[in-house]
Amino acid sequence: MRLFKGSSGVVRVTRGLGQLGYSLPDKPWLVVAWKELVEALRDRRTIVNVILLPAIMMPIFIALPMMIMSPKTVPPRIMVSIQDPEAIEIANYFRELKDVNLTIKVEPVNVTDLIINQGYDLVVEVPQGFYSNVSSGGSGVIYYYYDPYQMRSTLAMSLVQEAINDYSEKVLKRRLEAVNLTEEYISPVQSISVQVTAEGEQVSPGEIMAAMIIPLMVGIIAITGAGTFAIDMIAGERERKTIEALLTAPVKRIEILLGKFTTLTLLSFLSGVSTIVSSLVGVSLMVSPMAVPYDNQTAAMATQIIEPSRLPLFISGVLLTVVLGGLTGNAIMVMAASLAKSFKEAQQYVGFLVMILMVPMIAVPYVPQSLYWLMRLLPIASLAMLARDLIVNPNWTNVLTSLAFTLLYLAVFLVLSSKMFDRESLVFG
Repeated sequence: MRLFKGSSGVVRVTRGLGQLGYSLPDKPWLVVAWKELVEALRDRRTIVNVILLPAIMMPIFIALPMMIMSPKTVPPRIMVSIQDPEAIEIANYFRELKDVNLTIKVEPVNVTDLIINQGYDLVVEVPQGFYSNVSSGGSGVIYYYYDPYQMRSTLAMSLVQEAINDYSEKVLKRRLEAVNLTEEYISPVQSISVQVTAEGEQVSPGEIMAAMIIPLMVGIIAITGAGTFAIDMIAGERERKTIEALLTAPVKRIEILLGKFTTLTLLSFLSGVSTIVSSLVGVSLMVSPMAVPYDNQTAAMATQIIEPSRLPLFISGVLLTVVLGGLTGNAIMVMAASLAKSFKEAQQYVGFLVMILMVPMIAVPYVPQSLYWLMRLLPIASLAMLARDLIVNPNWTNVLTSLAFTLLYLAVFLVLSSKMFDRESLVFG
């Protein structure tokens, strides 16, 4: 079957200029897939929506909040007002703070003007009598002034508290030495946190974030599928009256649907890979502020997304879930589009379905372990659990359970989409 005028159906190469002719195998579903793919790729919005937007926006969405909040990126502005001239010792501890824009004044300041008008994130006040209270065995009080609407103020307070804790610890040591006691005397119990994983290894912050975000991204791919393309290939063509010629051609409807699904799956795969890769970049950017400066080993550990020995399983698992997610999403979109008489009506149906299907998918990162078995039985959630099982804990019983229910729901959705696409009302209304 020739697609273009003049195509010979074979490939010919001469020693001169060379000529190239081609045709597809005599498979109607492949012809339909080629037709839909060519139409989609001719539209520049396809490249923008499928590849460029996920590649650009996902790292921004994931990493931007942390990049804004990170003191390494934008150091918080902190004013320290030491109103007790004898409390100079604590100023040295403030000066040792890193990743802050610090100003110290040994005088009172206008707190309201500094925070409201000059944009300081935090004002710290060491009042009169602070040193005398501390040196006499009492407690010195330090005041924090901040804007309750600024989250950066909380970050600034946590940084300042590190300096205050260091100073407090030094004063405590001096007091204990004066009465011949040790620190253990006032700290009879200590807490140590130990990670417990199936592999018995420590997990980096990057791996933790990837385990939360990647299943979420897979669920989004499953819900949206090829999105507008699926709607346009059914409801859009129905609205433009072009689907009548296609459905009345001497080609089985199942082959037409198979051709459309082939294109939708390819577009979903491209979008899914772009989304997952850009999400991993976003996770890496998000956890990079957690790396400890001047310690390359710790920095590499903090930003590690996946343990190297598990990389082949990670890549194959992500690709599998992206393909299954795209197929599931496309089947759902085709079902919705087959019910609609116009593109706008199909969008309304899809929007309603997305809201429903988002609930189990969003719940996956947060449900307790005792409910994991239930999540593996639910549509869409089983797909997100499959991604999580492959990334976090490749227990093959869990993996196969999630995979089995994912394939079961995919088969159901494919059968339903085929039935709805085969209705006469798709053409005649």
